[in-house]
Amino acid sequence: MKYLFIFFFLTSHFFFSQSIEDCKQRFHTYLNFKGSLNPYVKFDKKAIHLYTPAGKKDFSIYENELPALISFLQNSTYQEQLAFWNAKSRGEAIQPERKTKLEQGPLKSKTGAKALEGYRIAIDPGHFATGLKEAAYEQKYLYFKANNEKFPNDSVKLFESALSFNTAQLLKTMLEKEGAEVFLSREQNNFTSFNCTYSDWMKTHKTRVLDSLQKAGKLSSTKKAALMKARPYDLFWDFFRDFDLQNRAEKINRYQPDICIIIHYNVDEKNAPWKDFSEKDFTMAFIGGGFTAGNLGKTEMKLNFLRLLLTPQLNHSEELSSKTVQQFHKQLGIPIAKPQDAKYLWENSMASPSAGVYSRNLLLCRQINSVLVYGEALYQDNADEAAELMKWNLNQDGIITNQRLLKVAQAYFEGLKDYVNRKD
Repeated sequence: MKYLFIFFFLTSHFFFSQSIEDCKQRFHTYLNFKGSLNPYVKFDKKAIHLYTPAGKKDFSIYENELPALISFLQNSTYQEQLAFWNAKSRGEAIQPERKTKLEQGPLKSKTGAKALEGYRIAIDPGHFATGLKEAAYEQKYLYFKANNEKFPNDSVKLFESALSFNTAQLLKTMLEKEGAEVFLSREQNNFTSFNCTYSDWMKTHKTRVLDSLQKAGKLSSTKKAALMKARPYDLFWDFFRDFDLQNRAEKINRYQPDICIIIHYNVDEKNAPWKDFSEKDFTMAFIGGGFTAGNLGKTEMKLNFLRLLLTPQLNHSEELSSKTVQQFHKQLGIPIAKPQDAKYLWENSMASPSAGVYSRNLLLCRQINSVLVYGEALYQDNADEAAELMKWNLNQDGIITNQRLLKVAQAYFEGLKDYVNRKD
């Protein structure tokens, strides 16, 4: 049986020759969380071997396979990757056939009068709630009543979805002026990735989706019955949150971007339950990696791991993220987070060689098949930040915004340009 490898040489910014040693360094730098993968991934001079929990060899990759494998993993669908994995796991000999697969046609030449002409950029504005009802389900909002010395006469009401979407609109305009083609994963500030509100999704799509998943064998009848009866809050945390994230990743991968920018805004974790302000304010970014042994239990996770191990995406993502974090620091004037500045940084993440950039096994960071930056520009619950974020007093290219969001968008824009214009 013959399996096709999709082969497309990207520009020098996105593809370069790799060796087993390169993969080994990437494994230890970004992927092997606290050494937990040591029993499952072994390296020798000419090959990488993956093992099952029982100690049985599951999969081997040889150095002469790397060029075709790298291109295949960067330019194929999950279904094609699954077919490859199954054949390789059965020990079948596979002769890579090098072909291109870009449904929207070849990328335009990345040279032209404008700095980003020819680039496809995907932007994922995080979250969806812009009202207190849906925000209570998603838990991504700040609502302080007027009882603070900084806000004696007004309440503070901030929705991360509105902040991230506004930033995405600003950034999209900046990128398009420089010639880039830009895709947003959702179309309105209160929309999920299904381009409707969460409330509308429950009314219009929930039954159909759950029926379909049950028929496909992806959802048990017991679980489906529980979800059908679940309150909106429980449905979100038990099902919809990951379902929406999965859909975001699939939409972005279908678009086949050169670069993906994932926009989020942070809070001080030690300030929970966020009834008052924090004095802290840090900036940081995440990339893929930080896998544990438990993350390799499913084939989909193994394929994500394999792509991140073999391809240079993590190296490029670190570089893009580093330049973005430096721009956050420069534009916003706030410090770059060190590992000790947040529990999730030293307990759940791997610090990369670049300040403020952390490998973390977030769903979007592992499933999006692209160079990416997952930005956490500032702390919304910092008193000074909240005061500025509450202002909607600036009209930028027809977009009503404020100075802080504009500076964040500018930081993403300048970081991306710095990355694209770097010398290899």
